[in-house]
Amino acid sequence: MEIYMSEKLFMIVGSFAMKAGVDKGISVFRVEKENGGLVFLGHFLKDVNAGQQCPGNLPGMDYITNECRDGSGRRGGGGEILTVRFSAGDGTPEVVSRVSTLAPQPSYICLDKTGKFAVVPHHVSDNYVTRIVKNGDNSFQAVTEYDDGALVLFRMEKDGMPGDICDVYLCPGEQREDGYHEAHLHSAVMSPSGKYCIVCDKGTDRVYSFRLDHEAGKLLLADCMQAIPGSAPRYSAVHQDKPLFYQNHERLPLLNVLRCDEKTGRLVWAGSVSLLEDAEMAENWSGEGPADLVFSENGKYLYASVRTANLIAVLRIEEDGTPTLIQNINCGGKNPRGLCISLDGRFLYSANRDSGNIAMFWIDDDGKLHDSGVRTEANLPGNMKFVQTC
Repeated sequence: MEIYMSEKLFMIVGSFAMKAGVDKGISVFRVEKENGGLVFLGHFLKDVNAGQQCPGNLPGMDYITNECRDGSGRRGGGGEILTVRFSAGDGTPEVVSRVSTLAPQPSYICLDKTGKFAVVPHHVSDNYVTRIVKNGDNSFQAVTEYDDGALVLFRMEKDGMPGDICDVYLCPGEQREDGYHEAHLHSAVMSPSGKYCIVCDKGTDRVYSFRLDHEAGKLLLADCMQAIPGSAPRYSAVHQDKPLFYQNHERLPLLNVLRCDEKTGRLVWAGSVSLLEDAEMAENWSGEGPADLVFSENGKYLYASVRTANLIAVLRIEEDGTPTLIQNINCGGKNPRGLCISLDGRFLYSANRDSGNIAMFWIDDDGKLHDSGVRTEANLPGNMKFVQTC
């Protein structure tokens, strides 16, 4: 573990906000070896709305989604993936690739186990366009068009750069009594075998399973599970040893356990648990719910941020995969979004966007958290990843 806490380890913090006229971008921090402290090195790429990150295939490399509607220098055209390399000396970023994802607001990026493909879901917006269409009988009608809820598959080059788009799967929206619900794809993670990709759609309350055909470079729909109406499935985390996914909801403080059949990709609900110790708060919940999920290195504990409650939930994963809530602890700020565990497993960091800080916690042997009292100022922190250079 010594190498992980070296002076060549950096934390990259993505600033996220959909408001115009706000500095976004990324902040670079050096991670101190002894105490896990963060030393600010600079704020960069202020035009980039850093929705999510994924460490790259090579040392010092990071992939960052620019969660926007308009591409560089143009109106429309969708969001982008930036490939960024960080200097081993001072962590200065260099953008080496900037490619369009075609659809608006790419919300996540997930590499498959081979590193040969990247899956990019898109949140898109609630905007729409009304067009007037002339029918065959010379009558006219209004047609409303929405953004495509696209799941885009990139082929990755040997040098770590995103290559051509080899497939696009368009997830459908749904007409309900309260209006049309677009597909808002928020995350994508691979199954333990790397055969299937699990995608959360918070717009239509669905969780998808896709088989990744490595030979053809295609995404093949394997299953689609309907979640609780209005719950907005957001993120899922895959257990390192079990065929289980732990999935949260943007509008409910609830964690679902899903089992993925590695032969068929079929999803089976395997249980749920509240993320709140306060039963009355859970029953009368309103506002934004969980944001991020992260496992401990040994897979025995799962940590979840709960935004409106300003809490971090700690869950113990039993031998059969059942999650047991063992702690709620204040996040050390307001609106905890991203969570990150140090690579030596000693510390957990919470990106508290609305209070503009990163709070650091000690992780005990029983998985519970203790607030270190250390707060590091950061610009609209939404997500965090460690990048290690040579």
